[in-house]
Amino acid sequence: MTELCVHTFSPFWGLPTTGPFALKLLAWLRYHTIPYRQIHEDRPSRGPYGKSPWITHDGLTLGDSDEIIRFLAQAHGLPDPTLCRTPAEVRNDALKLAFEERFHQVLEWEMFLHPAGYSGMQALVGALAPPIVGPIILRQMRRHFRGQLQARGVGRLPPDKIAQIGQRQLDGLALCLDDAGGWLGGDAPVLVDFACWGQIAPMVAWPMETPVAGHAKSLAPVVEWHGAILKRCFAPDIACADPEGRSPSVPA
Repeated sequence: MTELCVHTFSPFWGLPTTGPFALKLLAWLRYHTIPYRQIHEDRPSRGPYGKSPWITHDGLTLGDSDEIIRFLAQAHGLPDPTLCRTPAEVRNDALKLAFEERFHQVLEWEMFLHPAGYSGMQALVGALAPPIVGPIILRQMRRHFRGQLQARGVGRLPPDKIAQIGQRQLDGLALCLDDAGGWLGGDAPVLVDFACWGQIAPMVAWPMETPVAGHAKSLAPVVEWHGAILKRCFAPDIACADPEGRSPSVPA
């Protein structure tokens, strides 16, 4: 069996990657001690669906994080974590969709359209791209996300309404975490934990002073849960410092 290679955006902000869906996938892999090699690829157009992440394995190239997780769960004899077999799993799936669909738009807006977020993205792109092409790439990205968010609805709202949407979802997440005792899955993290965390982790980690990110950092249940996932899945070397991109040892 050939090595599992996971193609993601580069690490930044102390995270193993900046990509929300790649964060979900990496956390799930690490939690289940599935070995992989992380390949930093900041051009998602190279993937099968034109987005990050994707995997290559045994001659197969596969995109979409949920599709990848279903495939790897079957390959490693694990239950399909995307199935809904109980009312609790249905509720968790609804929460997962709320964050991966609606909250993801708020994340994109704060990253690329909020002035403070865009300033931070200038620093990120400046660190990863050649100085001549970096500003061009970032302007293209901003234009792309402006159009996408306009089409999907969030971009049509005034900034204070966008902030209210994100803050309301974070308040709901904090309530769910308190009610469940720290993990959305109950006694241990499950896919909904990794999926929602992937959307929130960049906001908790980045230095930009945007309203929804600031609210995330003010919620103790969210911050503690964020830290618990990092510790459980990515310690001791959270930023994946291995120059080969190989996954560090997974804590027991």
